Amino acid sequence: MAFQPPLVLDNNNGDPAKNFPISLDIYSSASDMTELHRLRYRAFLAAGWIKENDVGTFSDRFDGLGTTVSIGAFHNGACIGALRLAFGGAHAPPFSMPCEDAFSDEVDALITQGGKRLVEFSRMAVEPSLSNRSFRTTLYASLIRAGMILTTASDVDVALAAVHKNVSPFYQAMCGFEVLATSASYAEIEEPTEFLGLKSHALDERRKRRSGFFAFSPEEIAAAKSALARLSARGTA
Repeated sequence: MAFQPPLVLDNNNGDPAKNFPISLDIYSSASDMTELHRLRYRAFLAAGWIKENDVGTFSDRFDGLGTTVSIGAFHNGACIGALRLAFGGAHAPPFSMPCEDAFSDEVDALITQGGKRLVEFSRMAVEPSLSNRSFRTTLYASLIRAGMILTTASDVDVALAAVHKNVSPFYQAMCGFEVLATSASYAEIEEPTEFLGLKSHALDERRKRRSGFFAFSPEEIAAAKSALARLSARGTA
């Protein structure tokens, strides 16, 4: 399934095909995600968050869970962006989200407060060699937009993200996430982390107040629901 944003953040002439020549596709946990994991490795290594390894990929057990969906962004056949959505809460087994290991008290509190269906945005990665800052920003935002579509299509109550302290302001400003907790490290990465949360109705209101870039139609939601159902039934992308 491909996602095409209606316009780019720094749009000059309203031609998304010209200004934004990438495609975004979704994958089940049974899909071949080697290219996504290679990109994740390159991005996290360049950021200094992980050490070199012999295989040149970076993955964990959550990538293989049936409750996980991933998004890959491609340009000229190369993977340049990736985002993982780990679903939890209702209809998901315990510890299906990475945040349940480090922030179990906060997750339990959300469920108690009515967060029946949860999703964690995780392992965001963008090709480190991309030097165009505007393009990088648009790519980040497009991955989040695709995540929003899948989140809405999955009837999620609360969206979560555990991110590096330095990039936390991006999530707060872009989508309205709030800081729920902090940690000195997170999921194998020894870096300061902020655990963020946002209820779905707040996410939707925030989305509606922002630019047309984050607008999406009922048809896109319906298409996402169909794609997720196919992934679940086939176990492949």
